[in-house]
Amino acid sequence: MTQRRQALTGLTFTSPAIIAFLIFWLLPVALTLFYSFTTWRLGSDPSFVGVENFIDLLADPLFIKATGASLKIAAFAVIPSLLLAMLLAIALADPRIRLGRLWRVLFMIPVVTDWVATGLVWQLILLPNQGVLASVAQSLNLDFLVRVPWTSDATLAPIAIAVFIIWKQTSLYMIFFYAAIRSVPRDVIEAAHVDGATPWQVFWRIKWPLMRPITVFVVVLSFITTLGLFEPVYMLTGGGPANATRTLPIFLYENFFTYSQSGYASAAGVLFLAGSLAFAVICSRIMKEEA
Repeated sequence: MTQRRQALTGLTFTSPAIIAFLIFWLLPVALTLFYSFTTWRLGSDPSFVGVENFIDLLADPLFIKATGASLKIAAFAVIPSLLLAMLLAIALADPRIRLGRLWRVLFMIPVVTDWVATGLVWQLILLPNQGVLASVAQSLNLDFLVRVPWTSDATLAPIAIAVFIIWKQTSLYMIFFYAAIRSVPRDVIEAAHVDGATPWQVFWRIKWPLMRPITVFVVVLSFITTLGLFEPVYMLTGGGPANATRTLPIFLYENFFTYSQSGYASAAGVLFLAGSLAFAVICSRIMKEEA
C-alpha cells in the first residue's frame, strides 16, 4: 500500500509536466505530421495528398537553398561558440584565475536577454555609416569598415548572423562545460599533478574523457538550436539579401503565414525534425562506440 501511495504521490507531482508535454510538444508534433500529408490552407479543410508535399520539397530549389543557408550559419556559429565556451569554462574552473561576481554576471547577460531586444541592438551596431561599429571604426581611422554592408551583402550577412549567435549562445554552452569540468574528482587531478602531469595532459587525459558525454550533448543541443533559430535571422536580414540567409525557419514561416501553404510548411517541419533526430541519434551512437 505504501508503494502504491508513493507512486500515486509521484504521479501527482509529475502530472502537470506530463500534461504540458502532451499539450505543447507531442500534440503539435502529431498535428504537424498529419497536416504534412495534406494540402491544408488556413481557413479551409485539409485534403489528403499522401507524400506529394515531401516529393515537392525535395525538388524545391528554395527548400534546398534554405537548408544550405541553415547549415552554413550553423557551421559559422556552432564551432566557434563551442570552442570559445570551452576556453571560458576552463578559465573559470582554474583556481589560479579569479573572476569576481561582476564578470560572472556579465557573462550571463547575453543568455538571459531576449532575442528580439538584442536583435534591435545588433541592428544599431551593424548599421553602415551610422551604426556603432561604423562610428568606432571611424574614430580609429578604419574608414574601410565604415561603409561595410554587414547585413545586406550575400557573403557577409551569414557571418554577421553567426557572430550575433556566438555572442548570444556561448555563455549557455560555457555553463555546461563548466559544470562538467567541476564534476571531475579533485583528488584525481591532484594525483596527476603529483605524478608530474602538465595542465594539458591533465585536461586531455583526465578531464576530457569524463567530459565527453556532456560535450556530445552540447554539440547536439547547439547544432539543433542554431538550425531552428528564427529571431536573429529575421531581425538582422529578414532572409535576404537574395535569399542568402533564408533559413529553414524562415522558409516554414513564409510558407505557413505568407503563402498559406500550411501542409507544405508542415512537411518541411517534419523533414527538419527528422533530420534533427537523426543527427542526435548519430552523435549518441558515436559516443557509445567511443565509450
